[in-house]
Amino acid sequence: MGDHGADCAWRRSRRVWLAPFLGLAIAALIAGGPLAGGHRPVHGPSPAPVTLAATRTPTSAGNPGELADMVARIDAMGQSGRSPAEYGVAVLDRSTNRLTLGAEGDVAFFSASVVKLFTVTAILHRVESGEATLSPAQRTQIQRALRVSDNTAMNALWTAFGGTRTVTDMVALAGLHETRPPANPGEWGETRISPRDVVAVYQYMLTKLNPADRDLVLTSLATPGTAGSDGFNQSFGVLQVPGMSGAAGKQGWMVDRGHLYLHSTGLLGAKHRFVVAMLSKQAGSVGYPAGRQRLDTAVGALGGVLGLLADAGIPGNAL
Repeated sequence: MGDHGADCAWRRSRRVWLAPFLGLAIAALIAGGPLAGGHRPVHGPSPAPVTLAATRTPTSAGNPGELADMVARIDAMGQSGRSPAEYGVAVLDRSTNRLTLGAEGDVAFFSASVVKLFTVTAILHRVESGEATLSPAQRTQIQRALRVSDNTAMNALWTAFGGTRTVTDMVALAGLHETRPPANPGEWGETRISPRDVVAVYQYMLTKLNPADRDLVLTSLATPGTAGSDGFNQSFGVLQVPGMSGAAGKQGWMVDRGHLYLHSTGLLGAKHRFVVAMLSKQAGSVGYPAGRQRLDTAVGALGGVLGLLADAGIPGNAL
């Protein structure tokens, strides 16, 4: 996110339209247990580590059964090891309109910088409808907010276009379910988003924005560079190196109240066939390098099931 800088809209230290798609089939893997603070808690001793083996030769790319099984394994991964974590997973196959959700695929997490995609998409819709105009400087701010997760650019856009209104606009435009603006309007990184809402925003951007605006977003997401504006290594998960076919994405990272929020979201495959959202809440003691590696493993495992690893030369991952 460039999410641990300090500025007027992000002062703490380091600190989705899912109107049913026509013919949408939801594979939801629901884990038991109550919600606490928007997340399912972890109880009891840590189970043994879970291995995620990413196959290079799936029986068919995007096989629903294989994908659901792998998402369930990622859910279990969050419960294993010495530092349990929460992973929210959603995968949309745009060729079939099949949405696969993990146990926390409909649970809200702090957004960190993933909300930048929500704000930019809402702004571009407003411009297209004649409600607003964009200056050349603001177009550059959009590119920087998406490409290098520049907080200064996001602050300027947030202030100029109504802040929390950009979030509520997206809720209405895309029929989002769990998304809520931040309780403190200046803390945009504390917007609440769910994996399925993130997927819905990507789908809205791809199908509802006009071609020029859609390409502005896609070009920015597809050319992020290794480092964010704050020097943070954003080459993980969807954007891991070597890259998977068609990768374009928006990452998020921040530490808040002792927890590390590390998110990887974006598009994979030819013609943006797959939309992937993986949100995580991990213990702050894990640290960013290990947290990034966990998301590399999980998204790499998904990539194996989706048939995306062989072309990219990424080996199967195991945790």
